[in-house]
This record gives sequence, structure tokens and C-alpha cells, in this order.
Amino acid sequence: MTNTVRRTIGFLGVTLMATQLIGAPATAALPFRGSSSSFEQAMPLTPAQKQAERLLKQIASNAAVAGRHADKLDSLTRAGSRASYETHAAELTGAKEAIHAMGSDFRQLQELRASALPWQQSLMDRMQPVLVELANHTTEAIERLNGERHKVSSQEYRDAVGSMYAYAGHARTLVSVNLDYAQAREKLNRLDAAAEEPVAKLSTEREAGGGASTKAAPSLEQRVRSELLRLPYYGVFDFLALKVDGDQVTLSGHVSWPTLKTDAERAARSVEGVAGVRSDIKVLPVSPNDDRIRLATYRAIYGNSTLARYRLNPHPPIRIIVENGHVTLKGVVGSEMDRGIAQMQANSVPGAFSVTNNLQLGS
Repeated sequence: MTNTVRRTIGFLGVTLMATQLIGAPATAALPFRGSSSSFEQAMPLTPAQKQAERLLKQIASNAAVAGRHADKLDSLTRAGSRASYETHAAELTGAKEAIHAMGSDFRQLQELRASALPWQQSLMDRMQPVLVELANHTTEAIERLNGERHKVSSQEYRDAVGSMYAYAGHARTLVSVNLDYAQAREKLNRLDAAAEEPVAKLSTEREAGGGASTKAAPSLEQRVRSELLRLPYYGVFDFLALKVDGDQVTLSGHVSWPTLKTDAERAARSVEGVAGVRSDIKVLPVSPNDDRIRLATYRAIYGNSTLARYRLNPHPPIRIIVENGHVTLKGVVGSEMDRGIAQMQANSVPGAFSVTNNLQLGS
């Protein structure tokens, strides 16, 4: 059994390398807006798009399997449990096999990227760092187990197992929410098309008669924002804001990925009409404790029955910023009640030193 578990590290290494090395163009979007244009065509139409959907469903299914093994491991580490090393190793091996399958499916997804729908491409980018972290924490759990065979309930091992469970759940939720949203978005697209058909016809007739189009060109702010929305790794744990003064752009906010700051600055400078960019974006410090609080706060907020509907938005409107144990909620909610519930849920997370509620009410 020992050799089997040790081989797992190499197995996970393949998964980790796959998610790191199979690159992807920057198309992901996780802003604090409503529905995205990436869902204009929401449902798979071509064989490649249908295959991508099938692979996404398999990843969600295997994430659930990995989560069940991690949940069992968590129960085995609780006080009073006398489970053997072999019992822990068997559960870790089960989790490893599920994660390896996720990595294999993800590699196939990347091969289909050019033919995939925009929302599928965006989801691939958003999944990548989640799968990397899942592999990292599982590898750490295996290393801890092998190095502490007579101390399988150490705090470090428990933390690694807890992170496994959190990231497996995050991966499953991320895929499931986007699949559900795509189906709902497609229904809305059909309704929108039916409602707008007379308007479109009237517009065509006016243009044929020489009438001027009333559609305004996107403003500089809109074009910069559009570029920021395409940034990979821009997720629920980041918050970007911008201000435009003439041809000058000021960026601000907090990001949990160091490369996101430079990518945002580069994206803003690439927009035609921008003469200068000032960046006040702060990169949040790397902290395992902050990562734990982020995931726990995410589960507390988006797992709440009242706030669960916000998960259907491919761009999570409630942003969770964690710095040195202090939580700040940013973004937009639909009511004062939702704002209060989000604060209450964030306050329930163990280990958070404070919660600042900067959520605004949407119009």
C-alpha cells in the first residue's frame, strides 16, 4: 500500500503539469456584471461543442467523487478515530484516481478549445487554477501521510485534506453552475430573439430608408472594461475597478493572483484611445490561512439558500476579498436583505478577524 500511495505523487504531478503547461488564450471573464455576451450562443451545436459539454460533466462527476473521498478522510482525522494508515491510503488513492481522470478530461477539453463555445472556453480558464490547487493539496496530503504514518491526525494533514474537499467542491460547483446557466441562458436567448424580431425588422427598414442608426459606439470605459473581463484568473476572490478621465485610465482593486495585476494593466493599455494607465491594484499576500477563509466564505455565502441564485450568474456578483484574515465583501446584490444575509454568512466563518460589507444595491 505504501508504494501505491507514493506512486500517487507522480500521478498527480502529471495532472498538475497538464493544467499548468497546456496554455490557453485569455478569454475568461469573472466580472461583477450581469449576463455575458459569451452566452449569446449558449447550447452546444457542433460535435466538438457537445463533446466539450460531455467532458465538463465528467469533470464535475469526478470532482464529486474526489470530494466524497476527502470528506471520508476528514471524518477519519477527527478526534477518537483509530483508522489505520492503510484506510487513509485507500481513500487518498480513490481521490487520486478521480483527480487523474479530471486532468485527463481537462487535457481533452483544451484540445477542443478552438471549436468550443465562448462560455466553454471561459470555463476552461476558470477551472485551470482550481484543478492546480486541488492537485497541490492532494499531493501535500499524500506526502504528509507518507511522512507521518504514525501521526495521521496531524494538523497539517487535516488542513491538506480539508483543502482537498474545498477545491473538489469548488470545481464541481464551477462546472455545474455554468452548465445550468448555459441552459437557462439559451431559454432567455430564444425569448429575447422572439421579442426583438419586430424591432430588428423595423431597424432594418429604417436603415434601408436612409435613417441613422441609434446604436451608440462603445465608450472608452466600456471598451477597457470589456478587455478586463477577458482576463484569465479573474475570479470571485478578486475585484477590479476602473476610472476614465479623458484618455487616462486608473485601475484599482485587489487581486489574489500576482499575474492578474500586470495582465490588467497590459489589457487596459492595449485599448485604442487609451493614452496612459495608472495602476493602484494591490496584490494580496500569499497565505494558506487566507485561502482557507476565502473558500469557507464562498461556501457560506453562495451555499446559502437565499443567495444561491447568484451562483447562476457566470460572473459572481458578490466578490470576496481576504487579506490577513480580514474579509471585505464587494460587488452588487439585489436587495438590502441579501446584503445583510451575505454579511451574516461571512461573519459565521471561523478564523475571520473581521468582515467589512461594501456590497452595493443594484439598480
